[in-house]
Amino acid sequence: MPIISDNQILQIRNQADIVDIVGQYLPLVRRGKSYWAICPFHDDHDPSMSVSAEKQIYKCFVCGAGGNVFTFVQNYEKLPFVDAVAKVASSIGIHLDVSSHIKEEVDPHTRQLQKLVREAVNYTKYQLQSADGVEAKEMVLRRGITDAQIEKFEIGFNPGNGGLSQFLLAKGYELPLAMEANVTSGTLDYYRDVFAFRITFPLYDLQGHPVAFSARAIKADEQAKYINTTETPLFVKGNLLYNYHRAKQPAKKEGFVIVCEGVTDVIAYDRIGVEHVVATLGTAFTPVQVQLLRKMHYHVVIAYDGDAAGKRATYQLGKALLEQNCLVEVIQYPKTLDPDDVIATYGTASLKQCIESRLPLMEFVLQYGTTLYQLDNFNQKKQYILAMVEQIRKFEDPLEARHFTNRLADMTQMPFDDLFAMVAKKVASKPQRKMANTSDPLASMNRYECEILAQMMLSKEVSKQFTDQLGFLITPVAQRLSMLILDHYRQFDQFVIADVLARNLEPSISETLLALSDWALFPKQVNAMALNDAFNHVKIRLIEDRIATYRKTSSQLVDPIEKANYANKIIECKREIALLNQITKEEDNGSY
Repeated sequence: MPIISDNQILQIRNQADIVDIVGQYLPLVRRGKSYWAICPFHDDHDPSMSVSAEKQIYKCFVCGAGGNVFTFVQNYEKLPFVDAVAKVASSIGIHLDVSSHIKEEVDPHTRQLQKLVREAVNYTKYQLQSADGVEAKEMVLRRGITDAQIEKFEIGFNPGNGGLSQFLLAKGYELPLAMEANVTSGTLDYYRDVFAFRITFPLYDLQGHPVAFSARAIKADEQAKYINTTETPLFVKGNLLYNYHRAKQPAKKEGFVIVCEGVTDVIAYDRIGVEHVVATLGTAFTPVQVQLLRKMHYHVVIAYDGDAAGKRATYQLGKALLEQNCLVEVIQYPKTLDPDDVIATYGTASLKQCIESRLPLMEFVLQYGTTLYQLDNFNQKKQYILAMVEQIRKFEDPLEARHFTNRLADMTQMPFDDLFAMVAKKVASKPQRKMANTSDPLASMNRYECEILAQMMLSKEVSKQFTDQLGFLITPVAQRLSMLILDHYRQFDQFVIADVLARNLEPSISETLLALSDWALFPKQVNAMALNDAFNHVKIRLIEDRIATYRKTSSQLVDPIEKANYANKIIECKREIALLNQITKEEDNGSY
């Protein structure tokens, strides 16, 4: 099992700003001193996760998830703690030579398939640069694809005549395996290359391993223009996004991800320096792909072609992304061009302008709706209005609702007030956030224990006073937390909650610590009078517990002398309580 020292962990934690790290995964909005995001750990519809730059922790006020920078990466990526620390370290330029003690076991047969597809990619790359690939390469270059892009996207060519299949046989792979990977078809006696006479574009899994091909015919009038690998043990089209492994980091940096239809669309954007682009390999999409987009970024820009199929798919994908609380915008190309055509017809600056001029999804929906209804027919105009009003009603922001109602009024030549009255029937103030049915980690502790622990977190001196005057708390979780604080002060002079959480505590302790740090009555500074009052109340409670124990023991005794001894102990305890109550009363009459 790999080991990272506590000092290394604290060094990384101190250098890694939680706002920067979480911001690589989620869009953050600043409100006051904290940042807020849609919580990824429950079905959140309203930003409920706070990220504190001051405390270097995050906390969801609905589901209760919380922790420091390592906890977030660990839970978001579903990684072991050591791997989460290494990932955070890598993001700030610190290399840790560790590998997870939890190894993902890859089935030997699957590994053989992966190796076979990699060999197929290498073969097709070579053939594109060979004499057999001259025509194919000229065709690629005519599309504006550069040599650098040919190398980056591993574009190749399969000249046919069973060459790829024979190459794989020579490499020691058996034909049934090549058929299972769908690079070879036919029978053992009569086989052929699936992608014969085609330019090949490797398709990759989420980790960047080639698993399949999309291939374009050299002579599209004789063959289907594009074909993809059929479903294999390595490849299910609906479970991946083309270019995901390259685009996920640029998407986090740029603040949004662009999703388009095909491989060449991605390459066209790459030609103008835009790398945060993925493709669904057609206009059909799956729930898995929607979740992958959401994981990449909550801000998604749809860039499907402008034909009827592309517009219909844009509308459907937009709805699916909205249901996942994504911010959705739409890129519209001139006429019905695709990105390649835009560059060829108008130049690279025009494609960049398309990105800059992207529309809010609702603006696209308003325009798309006009192609589905005849607005010069009153009945159809009415249906259009009702459909658009239903969409506008979903806006929680009154400004957005008014803006798009005004656009609807302009497009239908109907009075704004009448339309907004229809919208306003369901546009109300934002509903109160419904809290999840999660228990309060502080519920088992009383106010005075919380006060003592909070002041211990503020000061090492208070912790010494706790040891001298009390040394023990009532509830088990409070007692364990007090021991944790004392243990921390043996090494450090300050209690930094994010550093303590870096110790990979058990969940119940970390949850209580987070809840305490966010306690509504958490003191801003050490208050000696409040601390002494809390000490006295806890002492009283501990004495009361002793009295209860004495009474229980006495009730089981027969010897009158022993009973009398316990009676005297109870009297002495009551005197201690009376004295503590007197002290508390005098302090209450003072400045506290």
